[in-house]
Amino acid sequence: MKNIALIGPRGVGKSKISRKLSKLTGKPVISTDMIAVYLTGGVSIPDFVKSHSGNWKPFRDLEFQILKQVSGSKNLILDCGGGILFDQDDSGKEIVSERKTKILKETSFVISLSRKSEYLVEKIQNDPTRPPLSSVLSYKTILESRLPQYRAHSDIQIALDDRSVEEACEEILRRSGWT
Repeated sequence: MKNIALIGPRGVGKSKISRKLSKLTGKPVISTDMIAVYLTGGVSIPDFVKSHSGNWKPFRDLEFQILKQVSGSKNLILDCGGGILFDQDDSGKEIVSERKTKILKETSFVISLSRKSEYLVEKIQNDPTRPPLSSVLSYKTILESRLPQYRAHSDIQIALDDRSVEEACEEILRRSGWT
């Protein structure tokens, strides 16, 4: 059986949903962000990005390596970082990552989680554990450019605004065939 990969913006609830899915199914959760911190010797993502002069490219490359490593496994719940679908081009502009989206599609049933933009902006505002995505663009601007990509690169989309974690998990299990 394919993995379940949860994608979506920062603060949407991927980690909470993945933990509940794990409890319901007994399947392990792999957090791409947690593995990244582990592989960098415990360096937080904000500090990792800062150590590369605010350049996200090395982190996006690390995400790719993580996806390659877990792609051989089955029956995992992947809690993907908010930028898992993206890379940076040579000019530093964020682009859709063909290499990462290919791995996700081949190995996982991809579920895009969403919430209202206002909720997400308020939730992550001034959160020191979340590094700035850009020194020029606001989170809301980046979020609005990413939202269509989350939908385009997923098998199903689930809005969490008016759902409990339990209701969302029940729908994920039913629609993914993991029941």
